[in-house]
Amino acid sequence: MDRHDGCTSVHHEQRIIEALQKVVDPTPVKVRKTLNSLGYIDERIHGLKQDGKTTRFYLDLRENGGRLCEAGLAAGETTDVTPCVALATGPFTVKTEEQP
Repeated sequence: MDRHDGCTSVHHEQRIIEALQKVVDPTPVKVRKTLNSLGYIDERIHGLKQDGKTTRFYLDLRENGGRLCEAGLAAGETTDVTPCVALATGPFTVKTEEQP
């Protein structure tokens, strides 16, 4: 992740966390609706999965050859969003440590 992606990531994280902390019972439907209200389109929202009282998701923020994505956990007051790295081209896939 380059410096530009790092700065961009902080901006996205702050606004997403602020919005999702207000969601009571964060189901995948509520999380998608909240992300949509922030301007994130469905094609950029991936892996919405409910895990007990929380919902996990990925947000594809790749632009102009960038690789930025965000991994999120919507859990009310303890909501967390952290930067991740996606493959630069092709379908959205989060790059793991094992991938070259």
